[in-house]
Amino acid sequence: REAVRAAAAAEIGPLTSREILIAGAIAYWCEGAKNKPYRRRYERVAFMNSDPALIGFFLRFLEVAGVGLERLRLRVYIHETADVAAAEQFWLTVTGADPSQLARTVLKTHNPKTVRKNVGDDYHGCLRIDVLRSADLYRKIEGWAGATMGCAAAMS
Repeated sequence: REAVRAAAAAEIGPLTSREILIAGAIAYWCEGAKNKPYRRRYERVAFMNSDPALIGFFLRFLEVAGVGLERLRLRVYIHETADVAAAEQFWLTVTGADPSQLARTVLKTHNPKTVRKNVGDDYHGCLRIDVLRSADLYRKIEGWAGATMGCAAAMS
């Protein structure tokens, strides 16, 4: 298993800035907030995920796209039974952001009938990254993702 994974990683090698833009736009199109044909008022960049590696890659994408860390606002979404302070510190460490960029954490109410698997010290909730003044970036992401998927006209 590890040999296949290592060989696949070697096939990719270091990414160019263009490749980071392509992969980042697709990641955003999968995990970011988007306009809908019936609701065209959402033209800002907001990305949410629980995977620290994907969050790190998205930050790399933003850097290549010309967005500085100072334009980001972060918010943790986590179950109320989790260690909120530890999760906030975890995401600040992952992102390298200043604590002043962290908005109040959103607590998800626990349903006692649900048997959750995402518990323990490895559970850090989800992180939402909002990019301030990002309407133009959102439109670029639409273009990059559309061009990558071969459907730029269908995304408008």
